[in-house]
Amino acid sequence: MRYLLYFLRKHYIYILFLVLEVISLLLLFNNNAYQNSALTYASNGFAGTVLNVSSNISEYFSLRRVNRILAEDNAKLHSTRSEAFYKADTNSFYQHDTLYKLEYRYIAARVISNSTNKRNNFIMLNKGHRQGIENHMGVIMGDRIVGQVVSVSDHFCWVMSLLNKDSRISGKFRKNNQLVNIEWNGGSYHIGDVKEIPKHVVIHKGDTIITSGNSDIFPEGLLIGTIEDFTIAQEENFNYASIRFATDFNSLSFVEVLIDLMRKEKEDLKNSFKTIEK
Repeated sequence: MRYLLYFLRKHYIYILFLVLEVISLLLLFNNNAYQNSALTYASNGFAGTVLNVSSNISEYFSLRRVNRILAEDNAKLHSTRSEAFYKADTNSFYQHDTLYKLEYRYIAARVISNSTNKRNNFIMLNKGHRQGIENHMGVIMGDRIVGQVVSVSDHFCWVMSLLNKDSRISGKFRKNNQLVNIEWNGGSYHIGDVKEIPKHVVIHKGDTIITSGNSDIFPEGLLIGTIEDFTIAQEENFNYASIRFATDFNSLSFVEVLIDLMRKEKEDLKNSFKTIEK
């Protein structure tokens, strides 16, 4: 204790200087939007680099499991290609046919940070502006949804997971196209909530819920999950159900970011309609 007091007495000027310097910097960044934005951008880049190195180390020890997941997803993908189907007619379709245009492009990315035990969970990917990533792009794993991009730097991006109170997915029953909304209210990362189920819809455990295509984030037909349980609300306008997510959010390694090649055209059309309304 005596040596500690002696040290503080001898160097108190330097310690006081450092304390005042830290206070000054905190005031500067908290009260100036530009400096705060620059600090956030720099810290995201630094955090991304550190997490990338950490992820590389952990990935090395889990290559067998990663390869198995990739093999399963590749098998599903190959089963949906035209080569996997019997062609019963003589019509031919060419890649340059103007009737068929590519609407989505996919960018593979690696998960370098992920959480499932918080109320608002986020995922960091090792792709950013340099690779064509922008805000509000959908993120999937195979044919299953993961979340949407909410922040991007040059080499990394943050994804708001489906496991987030601000996440709301437009879905529908595969069997009859009836629209519903999917949310997550905390708890198990396996289970979510299906809201606003029309009263006339007959619900069965195991019913499949897919994306409706009514949002700008996800195309139609991506797998969200299956009905786990349901409640018939006698005195309300809608019924409710719980859903078991198709995505295992605790084992994410590689995902794909959806790039909507017709996004600008859609946005321009919406903006022109808003102008007409005014």
